[in-house]
Amino acid sequence: MRPKKWMKMDHLLFALALTPLLAHPALAEDATKKQAATGQEEQVAENAANDAKKKEKKVEPQIKQTAEDMVVTATRSEENIREIPAKIEVIDSHDIEMTAGTTLTEQLKKSSSVSVIEYPGALAGIGIRGFRPEYSGITKHSLILLDGRPIGATNLATVLTDNVERIEVLKGPASSLYGAEAMGGVVNVITKKNTKELTGEVEAGFGSYATNFQKASGGGAVTDRLDFNVAAGRYEQADNLKVGDNGDERANTGYGTRNGSVRLGGNFADDWRADLSTNIYQGRDIETPGDVAYGTVRSGSKDIDNQGIDLRVGGGLGANNEVGATVYHTEEEAENSSDYSGSKSVPTYRNYDSDTTWDGVQLQDTYSWGAHKFIAGLDYQYIEKISRSYTTSGARKAPSSPDEGRTNMAGYLESVWKFYSDHLTLTGGGRYDEFEVETLETPYMTGFDPNAENFSTFSPRVGANWLCDSGVRLHTTLGQAFVPPSAFELAGYSETEVGGVTMITQGNANLDPETSTTWDAGAGYELSRLGLAMDLTYFQTTVDDRISTVQTGNLKTYVNGLGADIQGIETSISFDFGVPLHWDRSVKAYFNSTTILTAEEELSAGVMRDIYNVADYTYNYGLEYDDGVWDGKLHFRTVGPMRDTDWVTAGYPEIEYPSFTVTDLVVGYNFLQHHRVAFTVDNLFDEDYYEKKGYPKPGQSFFVSYSYKF
Repeated sequence: MRPKKWMKMDHLLFALALTPLLAHPALAEDATKKQAATGQEEQVAENAANDAKKKEKKVEPQIKQTAEDMVVTATRSEENIREIPAKIEVIDSHDIEMTAGTTLTEQLKKSSSVSVIEYPGALAGIGIRGFRPEYSGITKHSLILLDGRPIGATNLATVLTDNVERIEVLKGPASSLYGAEAMGGVVNVITKKNTKELTGEVEAGFGSYATNFQKASGGGAVTDRLDFNVAAGRYEQADNLKVGDNGDERANTGYGTRNGSVRLGGNFADDWRADLSTNIYQGRDIETPGDVAYGTVRSGSKDIDNQGIDLRVGGGLGANNEVGATVYHTEEEAENSSDYSGSKSVPTYRNYDSDTTWDGVQLQDTYSWGAHKFIAGLDYQYIEKISRSYTTSGARKAPSSPDEGRTNMAGYLESVWKFYSDHLTLTGGGRYDEFEVETLETPYMTGFDPNAENFSTFSPRVGANWLCDSGVRLHTTLGQAFVPPSAFELAGYSETEVGGVTMITQGNANLDPETSTTWDAGAGYELSRLGLAMDLTYFQTTVDDRISTVQTGNLKTYVNGLGADIQGIETSISFDFGVPLHWDRSVKAYFNSTTILTAEEELSAGVMRDIYNVADYTYNYGLEYDDGVWDGKLHFRTVGPMRDTDWVTAGYPEIEYPSFTVTDLVVGYNFLQHHRVAFTVDNLFDEDYYEKKGYPKPGQSFFVSYSYKF
């Protein structure tokens, strides 16, 4: 690490030492939730060995009681999901188990109707509420968190769901709480945290494309004051994928991954607790095919490493005050090899490496005044990205962009007001962010001097929620968000010789952050005795100061001034037939969707164009069954047309992707109290489709797994 970074952190810690507030209320989240669910599952299945006892067993329908769900992402403090104004969706551990797919991206696209780009070769990203999916770089329009702190991953294909308790998806702007990148929404991955008696699970499976995988996890209390969680997994796909319909083999698509996590924590005083957590992901020999238009050339391979560590300390200062701190460090490293250079095929060589680090501190204080809350905090983060490029001979050369760093210091205040016996909830708050964005001295890169620029911004948000005794819920929010310029856009400089002319690209120190204003309003209804829950939300986003390029002669630079307009409707509905009919099983139909009414961005010529890679509509729907012994899920995902650039056709024309529907099936059998066998079919009807032109998705795939829970 550069000494400059630690100087900045020393200054921050000195300033924070003068502030006797501040904590992270999520330190104690999920402390006791998992044990009750585990005990219920064992009781349900314990007599399944013979038919007579099975008939005596009464299994209550498993209805998702959203009225009891507590979430932390919407306010950075634990709140009832039905009482907060923000639009938030929860993907719980049962949803994850019953959804085909092992990565965060796959869970989100099949459960939360977000926009997705997924490439073979472990490369993926998402976009929320009409923003284009993004899969690389440190500046995006959707923020991903791990237990409330930045996840430290530019590539979401490296985020697995083996040790995840639930995923909270906040749709809409959240810069008032989380700062940069939270423009379309926030995804918060909540990991498992068992503080009660020991539990665990082992699982192994195999399937199509010579796939095999193994997982193990466990955790619980060792003593009255010490508890832990540990998880490890391995996944290998040894053969190439086959695409849908015709079953053609997709060359260069094998890969393997390893992952693990450890948490050690406990209570060291009354109402005070500390948790130390670490996680690691390793992708090895990940093959990366090129566009199908190039056949088997323009392929490559890569190794990816991602590891993180965080320390959380928190407790109470009196009956109404919770304080705490989180300190974290995360690293992402990628080594890329290729078999082409420019337009020529060459022997495979190492062409590009990158190292990205995130270091940060989060401090927060939550003060309760009756039913009301005040959440105040300070955040510090430093991100550094280092790049290395190589020639076909293996010699180092200058990367395409200079190395960069970004320092962010921020303070925020959120308030939660509850009236009329919690029927009315009002929220309001804001956050002030200061940034220093800098280009760094970059080996082998000449023609520019490292530079730094500073800017600041304020992001407010307000909301209101009315919850009727009848089960009707009305909610609305209004907020602003921002995405900062990159270091190169602010302070970069490069020169390229083109036909004997020196072409210059130069940053603009006067750039402002890209900003947005979003308003949403919705109505929901839930009636537990009928097993019915639904919600419909309309949202409208206006984006200002979008950054674009301007070419004058041989000089290209960046300017603000363009805009974008996005409007859409989000819908969710579920109905469990087993509840009103008093069945001893759950039979649930569900539907959730995002329909984009308008998603247009302004071009430099002043005309509007559809935002690329955003589907006109995304529907997730299907049926779930659970009687305590057998369970299953038949899931359909329909994605409407979207626009994009055809990068393999002369002139790079605009094209429209066709719509598609993909079906998945998961069936599980639970027996002898602790055992489970699951059968999964991904792309049940062998649909030939793609989410990015030139990169078709796998066809029909079969997987079988066995697990033992204790």
